[in-house]
Amino acid sequence: MWVTFAPCLYIFTEYYFGKVNDWTVNGIHALSSVYMVLYPLAVHFAFPVFESRGGLRRGILLGATLNTLAGVVRWFGAVPSLSGYIVLVMGQTLAALGQVFMLAVPPQLAVVWFPDNEINLATALAVNANNIGIAIGCLWSPWAIHATTMLQDIPHLLYRQALMTVLVWLLVWAAFRRSPPARLHVVNATTLTPSQPYHYGLLFQSRNFMWMMVAYGVMFGAQCSIITLIDQLLLGPFAKEVTEDQVGKLSCAMLMAGLPGSILVARFLDQTKRYRPACLFLATLTSLSLLGLHLSIEYHCFTGVALSCVVFGLASYAIAPAIFQYAGELFYPIQEVVPTGYLFLVGNIVGASMVTLMGMSSNPAATFPMRLPLLHLILLMVIANVAMAMVRGPLLRSQAA
Repeated sequence: MWVTFAPCLYIFTEYYFGKVNDWTVNGIHALSSVYMVLYPLAVHFAFPVFESRGGLRRGILLGATLNTLAGVVRWFGAVPSLSGYIVLVMGQTLAALGQVFMLAVPPQLAVVWFPDNEINLATALAVNANNIGIAIGCLWSPWAIHATTMLQDIPHLLYRQALMTVLVWLLVWAAFRRSPPARLHVVNATTLTPSQPYHYGLLFQSRNFMWMMVAYGVMFGAQCSIITLIDQLLLGPFAKEVTEDQVGKLSCAMLMAGLPGSILVARFLDQTKRYRPACLFLATLTSLSLLGLHLSIEYHCFTGVALSCVVFGLASYAIAPAIFQYAGELFYPIQEVVPTGYLFLVGNIVGASMVTLMGMSSNPAATFPMRLPLLHLILLMVIANVAMAMVRGPLLRSQAA
């Protein structure tokens, strides 16, 4: 639902505003940015939902319910007018609130439900399930919506997405009817005082966590920026060679590449627990892929663009589950949902800022409108690599098992 609009940016702009300019384009970008804006404001209030026994199931069901309501409201907003756009924003806002209860769940879910030698694989699959959904969205929108038939296509798309949210809610309800098995490496929330698992100040007193937030914040911001602004990145320099449909397929390939990369890294980590070198390697590969993307656009090589985007997807989406479980190891016995939630918090703040600043600092008159914003992104990724290298410490959860 987050990525519905970016692959068909200009079609949605015409549909709701009737004209394309910086303000109306940013209005459609706001439908994605609202996710990144609301998450930091609401995530702290979501943590108590997960505290008590049964909190994991309760939190996931709440997120799925909000997502279902969002799908219905978005469908009501499928009217080509400013009022329709306002209703659509309301639906996106509900969906953004729903993600507050979902994004940080995979590491906690893996620790609660899976044995020690499958925790990273379970985390990788759960995190990438979200990315696969985004990939499908990148492919679905250009396939379902065309400029000449947008008055029929857009309402049909939003209706089908609303039906999908209902199906997801039913699947979540069915999947969590039984209780998880007991695991030795899970902290029993019912035996801990509030100052133990949810003493958030302990995290912010840790230099490791500060460096980790810098590294993950920039990498998540890079993901948000590339996937949201990919039309602006490519349609200018490759206007005669590339269509919005092809850009959508490239976005899909970029997101799908993260799944095999995540599985390979997860199997390695389940066997070795070598989180630090794995995260450093993936952060470096992410930076190099962005440099390759810039050079490929500069020298007008679309093959290089496609290769760089796939490598970027493989590396940047594989590092997220690794960092989440690395945090769970370093900051045990704080439950995994807390550091993961705060990492997403920083990521959403940085992501929203980067998408906005990169979009506003583009030069539409230039052949390569996003040259300067992309160079700034590469510089930030170098800083993220340095921050990731500063993270080190004992794996407390493994030592306690």
